[in-house]
Amino acid sequence: MLAGKKYQEELKQADQDHHTPTAGAMVGHITANLLIHSLKINQAKWFVKETAVLFMEQNANEWLRKEYVYFDKINELMVSEGEAIPTVTTQLVEYTMLQEDGAQKYEAGEQQIFDLIKDFDTQLLFITRAIKLAEQEGKTALRYELGELDGWIKKQIFKGQRFLGHELTEGLTSAEIDEDD
Repeated sequence: MLAGKKYQEELKQADQDHHTPTAGAMVGHITANLLIHSLKINQAKWFVKETAVLFMEQNANEWLRKEYVYFDKINELMVSEGEAIPTVTTQLVEYTMLQEDGAQKYEAGEQQIFDLIKDFDTQLLFITRAIKLAEQEGKTALRYELGELDGWIKKQIFKGQRFLGHELTEGLTSAEIDEDD
C-alpha cells in the first residue's frame, strides 16, 4: 500500500476514534498539549520578570524535561499498542486544547505562571478521561503511565498555586468539573 494511502487511512481512523472516543483519541490531545505546553514554558522561562524569575528558574527545566519524557513514553506505548499518534504539526495544532499568545510574554510574571498552571489543569481533563478509557480498553501500561502523569501534574499545580498565594483550586477549571460530577 502506498504511504499516502496508509496515512489517509490513519487520519480517517483517528477521526473515527475522536467521535467514539477512545483512549488513543484522548492521548492525541494529551501529547499535543504536552508539546504546546513545553513551548509556552520556554516562552515564560525567557520572559518572566520580578519574583517569577526565581520560580521559573527552579521549575522550568524540570517541567520541560518531564513533559518531554512523558510525551515520548506515552507515544511509545501508543505505537506499541498499534495506535496512531500525532506526528505532524497540523495534527498537534488541531489536537491541542491550549491557547498560545505571543503577547503573553509581556504579561506580569505571576500571570505567565498562572497561565502555565491553568494549562496543567486543562491537561488533567484529558488525562482523567484517558485513564478511564484505557482501563475500559484493557491498556494497563498506558493507564499506569497516564496515572503517573496525572500525579506529577497535580504536584506542579500545587507548587505553582502555592507560589502565587492561591488556594489549590482557585481559578482552575477541572475543580469546577469535578464538583459537577
